[in-house]
Amino acid sequence: MTKFLSLPPILIVAGLTLLAGCTPNIRRDRPYIESSTIESRPISEPVRAISSFSDGLSCMDEMLKQNHVPTTLITSKLIGDPSGKASVATKEIIITALSQMSRTSNAFRVVDFEIDPLRQDTVQTLTSLMLPSGQMAIPKPAIYVSGAISYVDQNVLIHNAGIGASAKNWEFGYSDDLITTVLGLELHLGDFGTRTLLTGVDSANELVAGNKGTGLDAGARIKKAGVQFTLGSTLSQGVGPAIRTLVDLGMIELAGKWARVPYWQCLALDQTHPEFQRQLRAWYDDMDETERVRVFETGLRSLGYYKGEVDGRPSPALHDALSLYQADHLATASGNLNFETYERLMKNYVASDGNNHFLRIGWGGPATAGALTTQPRNGQAEFATAQAKPIRVDITLGRREPKFTLGEALLLNVSTDQSAFLYCYYRDAKGALSQIYPNPFQHAAIVQAHRSVLIPDISNPQSFTIEMTAAGKESASCFAASNDITSELTKALGAGPLERIKGVADMEALKQRVLAVAQDAHTGTQALQWEVMR
Repeated sequence: MTKFLSLPPILIVAGLTLLAGCTPNIRRDRPYIESSTIESRPISEPVRAISSFSDGLSCMDEMLKQNHVPTTLITSKLIGDPSGKASVATKEIIITALSQMSRTSNAFRVVDFEIDPLRQDTVQTLTSLMLPSGQMAIPKPAIYVSGAISYVDQNVLIHNAGIGASAKNWEFGYSDDLITTVLGLELHLGDFGTRTLLTGVDSANELVAGNKGTGLDAGARIKKAGVQFTLGSTLSQGVGPAIRTLVDLGMIELAGKWARVPYWQCLALDQTHPEFQRQLRAWYDDMDETERVRVFETGLRSLGYYKGEVDGRPSPALHDALSLYQADHLATASGNLNFETYERLMKNYVASDGNNHFLRIGWGGPATAGALTTQPRNGQAEFATAQAKPIRVDITLGRREPKFTLGEALLLNVSTDQSAFLYCYYRDAKGALSQIYPNPFQHAAIVQAHRSVLIPDISNPQSFTIEMTAAGKESASCFAASNDITSELTKALGAGPLERIKGVADMEALKQRVLAVAQDAHTGTQALQWEVMR
């Protein structure tokens, strides 16, 4: 006789329900599936790739400009990695470093000519087609960068520690591991015409990256039930940022030794200390949202970017000010408050006390104990100043001595520390005044921060020239304004670009008229004089 097992009705219903739920019906998961296009995106904002020596590169740009280093064509070999453990585009990082050192100085121009017969891209294909027919000409570089990632020594130091304990009803374990990797980079500068490396113009640096991990295991048993959990944390410092840091350091050394300038001044900045950004991050995380907004409002107002109230509340005016500041200081121009922008804003208000501690400077009030100075760096105003710092305008002649001879041509290199509308004027030896920028050949509506403008534009063969035709004193003045005042200036001065301005006695009178037109705009000005010799 067969016996059947009788199941309770509630279990039968539950089983049928479960089986019904297992029937494939992907349409019910549509909301979850559709979220894939959103969830696949990163949750953090992109940031600019920087190293500890990013400010050192900007320092070198300023130093090369002040020392009137002429423009030099340069290229780079592929930087190899014999170890095969650092798959990094080192050559591209070198090009970026050279670009950062040439933004206002125009010290280097990279010649990009490298043919890979196995992997032809569009530029290479067009180059191979146009070169033989003479439709393009590639200039020969004067110098080139050579080198290699000399070694990647893994597991140089290994530290392992652990402890554990157990009893009848519980057990516990803890581990702590630390592994170091040493990376080395050799860079050299060579003469391209002879393919000989320049003696003493080299760089050899190494950097240690660490991997650290900790783990915790615990378990317990209560009667017949048990619980167990594991916690772990691992930090691995990347090879890419390490190589970028070594490249930036190496290129500052190479450029400084080649140009014979005191490059070490750009390596002694507080920003190059490995703990600089970590200290700033700790200060940033300690603030609440209102405090952060007030810091940005205060700092951006003192720099002339923000004109609203310092009330700790976000606003469209603050968003616009943040966007412009971020674009000017090599941050991602999102208009949002983030640490990347905070680091740029605060870097001139932090100093080392010489004992591996960082202190806020330039915040007003009594001197901070142990601080070497209370003044902010790089000519910045006090952080909470009520008066906006003027836009910095720099003019250089491209020569060490401000002297010309009859028949020579004038070339001005002008840059600003904020994106602004630029207006430049020239007074010749006979006293004639005229506007030389903007002009019919250079229509730029706004000049980007830390980007040089050459007046006249020597890259345009149709452009005008300014020739020295009479001996005597000459000068140029450039004005930067946050607003476009082009039409108002034309009316006030009664002349357009490259036309003689009448009724204005000298540069000082011109300055007063321009500033009167600018009114409430954020402005800055710089003048330069030279002598024309017979």
